Amino acid sequence: MWKSVLKKACYKSKIIRIQRLINIRIAKAYRTVSNEALCVITGLIHINIKIEETAKYYEYIKEMETCLIRKWK
Repeated sequence: MWKSVLKKACYKSKIIRIQRLINIRIAKAYRTVSNEALCVITGLIHINIKIEETAKYYEYIKEMETCLIRKWK
């Protein structure tokens, strides 16, 4: 679901903006710090990478489920 959201620039920028605000609060940093630096300081994965990782994991699980279902039939 979220992977398709990243294809549109307006939604992608909103998600990154939300993550940036969260990272600023966690790091107690100024707004002039870049988003990449905030991710490093807080130890959080960049939201784009996390969404892609979760989507790939979901696809893998769905594939495994279909393989198991075919095996048991």
